[in-house]
Amino acid sequence: MTNLALDLRELHCSFGDRQVLHNVALQLEAGDRVAITGRSGHGKTTLLRVLAGLQDADQGELKLHGRIAMQGGQSTLAAWERSLQLVFQDLGLWPTRTVAQHLMDALAAQGIRGAKAKQRSAETLKALSIAELFDRKPSRLSGGEARRVALARALVSRPQLLLLDEPFASLDAESRADGFALLEQVLAESNAAVVLVTHDHEEAKQLNGRILQLNEEGQLR
Repeated sequence: MTNLALDLRELHCSFGDRQVLHNVALQLEAGDRVAITGRSGHGKTTLLRVLAGLQDADQGELKLHGRIAMQGGQSTLAAWERSLQLVFQDLGLWPTRTVAQHLMDALAAQGIRGAKAKQRSAETLKALSIAELFDRKPSRLSGGEARRVALARALVSRPQLLLLDEPFASLDAESRADGFALLEQVLAESNAAVVLVTHDHEEAKQLNGRILQLNEEGQLR
């Protein structure tokens, strides 16, 4: 397999005496899509956090676009150097930043600022039908609005690898359709690889990629 966007091998991760991930391997080329399903507590979010560089593991090797990101379970490449975006299950919005600032902060990390950043942010919010939220702070957002903002923040920077942790949870059918439409647009433009974690099998199928299950033994099948 060539042009690997993600090459994960022999990942083991535990919390105390409890092993959460056991010998997990995952390889994705640019443009690949994979949905990971499984019950709560089986390690799906832990897997995403390891991939994002937010958590070390007991053992494992990870390369992202040919760059060594983890050796022996220990991160060797900082999260902000991994050319990826993660939509957190708990969203991770900053209470003091407006919706526009959240998106422009993500663009600034890639060196995109000023009028270009403002325009792309506005276009992304419009695509998700939340353009009117441009100047609001998280305290003035509903749960569904906040989730759409978190998705917009991840998509606006056109990442090479997109990690999605239950990104459409609590959204109504129309908002979920808007989110998938924008996701399709971004993936078509960027050829990014995407890993979607979800409890919803229909949502997993809608990604139009491989579907894998993380079982109770912490194995990916």
